[in-house]
Amino acid sequence: MIRKTLAAALLASAMTVPSLAAEGTLKVVSIDVEGGGGTLFVTPEGKSLLIDSGWPGGAGLLPSPDGAKNSADRIAAAAKKLGLSKIDYVITTHYHMDHVGGIQELVARIPVDTFIDHGPNAEHLKPGEVVPPDLAGGAPDQLYPKYLETIKGHKHIVAKAGQVIPIGSMTDTIVSSDGVVLSKPLPGAGQKIAACDTAESKSTKDVGGEENRRSVASLLRFGKVSIAMFGDLSWDKERELSCPIGKLGHVNLLIVTQHGSVISSNPASIADMHPDIALMGSGGKKGGDADPIKVVKASPGLMGFWQTHESFAHPEWSGDKNMIANLNPPAGAIAAHAKQMFTSPPDEGHAIHAEITKDGKVTMTNDRNGYSKTYQVK
Repeated sequence: MIRKTLAAALLASAMTVPSLAAEGTLKVVSIDVEGGGGTLFVTPEGKSLLIDSGWPGGAGLLPSPDGAKNSADRIAAAAKKLGLSKIDYVITTHYHMDHVGGIQELVARIPVDTFIDHGPNAEHLKPGEVVPPDLAGGAPDQLYPKYLETIKGHKHIVAKAGQVIPIGSMTDTIVSSDGVVLSKPLPGAGQKIAACDTAESKSTKDVGGEENRRSVASLLRFGKVSIAMFGDLSWDKERELSCPIGKLGHVNLLIVTQHGSVISSNPASIADMHPDIALMGSGGKKGGDADPIKVVKASPGLMGFWQTHESFAHPEWSGDKNMIANLNPPAGAIAAHAKQMFTSPPDEGHAIHAEITKDGKVTMTNDRNGYSKTYQVK
């Protein structure tokens, strides 16, 4: 009986967790930090990169059935599942609370070797400006000094556009940082982007705060596979990277910019990258807006659109729910949190995983249901 029970438990585990131990593969985990930033990469050599650390405790994530009380809990759990005893590199794309807020709590849970950022905070409170209750303590002016205190004594890199950072067998080319974008197209790019001439691409949108414009934007490469991860890079900077000629070129896996917010995913940027696979790290009511979903899903050649959360506001754009890690709760549970800007009903914190081979095989897995699909990219 004990042997049968153990076998059943092992089978259940195999169905809900992707094969993360395959030799020679890059592992990527889009961690459910409720619409914040938190994506973990582990190379075959065991070198690790975390891009953003999610929310601070008390914001964005309630105590949940999975036992997590904050973003750092979920990030540390993901790192442990991948066998990490430390994180080699942490990129803080910018100093908004859903991207840097969890850094102090994270470092208390797992050591970090090297910190990467765009340099000093550029988004300041105006004289007499009062921080809203939903953002208490979370303005960049308030978070940046805490960040500096956290990274004191660690290795520190201020990212510059065009810089290439080797991380084991993966490289990270910085395509934008501190508001400065690449000066020249990357190899294979340089084509004129027709979408640059459209009214939509040329339109002006709110940047969502100066720190968004300063985001550290990465184009990661592992073998023949490229991965775009731009933090909350703003609409105008996306356009600057891709117009009048594209500086990025074809991307195999796009981590959708700014959680799929309506002020991101400039059509020119999507046309420049024309991704094979898209992964949107959204929350139930943060990101996942209709317009960027439409733009990305309409991209010629897109083979799959995966997301960490179904959208509360736009369930009609959910698509295949097998490819969504966290489904919407009942309407009553959503309504109970409607008045709070960033809180959502508790969930199990399911993640989307990618396992990537150097020759271009990308296997995406939803750990909520074990659903998995493998793509051969070019």
